[in-house]
Amino acid sequence: MVASGAQRATRSELVARVAELERSTAPGQPSGVARTRAVAELAAIRNRLQDGDFRVGDRFIVTLRQDSVRSDTASVRDSLKVTIAGLPDVRLTGVLRSELDERMSSHVARFLRNVSVRTGVLTRVAIQGAVRNPGFYYVDPDRPVSDLVMVAGGPVELANLNEAEISRGAAKVLSTKDSKRAIKEGRTLEQLDVQSGDEVRIPAKRGRPSFQAVVQLLFVFSSLFFAFLQFLQWYYNRLDQ
Repeated sequence: MVASGAQRATRSELVARVAELERSTAPGQPSGVARTRAVAELAAIRNRLQDGDFRVGDRFIVTLRQDSVRSDTASVRDSLKVTIAGLPDVRLTGVLRSELDERMSSHVARFLRNVSVRTGVLTRVAIQGAVRNPGFYYVDPDRPVSDLVMVAGGPVELANLNEAEISRGAAKVLSTKDSKRAIKEGRTLEQLDVQSGDEVRIPAKRGRPSFQAVVQLLFVFSSLFFAFLQFLQWYYNRLDQ
């Protein structure tokens, strides 16, 4: 069976998962953490089945093959409409990722003959922290999570690549504890269930202070020490008067 995190799950797989979750959360079933998670997953899948997977701001690449091959990047606009190849708008309300090829193919076939259509959905993530160009980026979900640093211009000095963290609001998609293993295994964004809107943060290593910083710190402490001695001298001079 498929979980709600399976981004390319078919409608039939999701419907089967709903039936399984409904049985596990039916009245009389034991309560606890597992049941709470099942209830949340059930609600998420039902929302997917009703509203689809696409939101305003999402992007995907459309490749049209006819006499030649051409690609276009489509952006989901208000009312979940997109435009490709100069054709009339098509609406993606209620469309799953697994249904996108079929929806776009049937739309294009209304206006063009003998055209094959392939799509590739991009994931919009915020890449922050110890990278040269932090910001929002659209990336291929099949890309290893370790590549995200290069998407944002590469790491800065002292970047700690083994402790990347991915969050979705207050929830952790990938903790610093698990990131080293995920990077070593070459796991992709989709395998980690990274979704549009998630934030990737690259922390900095805790490096040793520079020589200049140490000298400045010593200068500050010595200045404070001599100021304190002068205060004591002034204080005792007043007592002797």
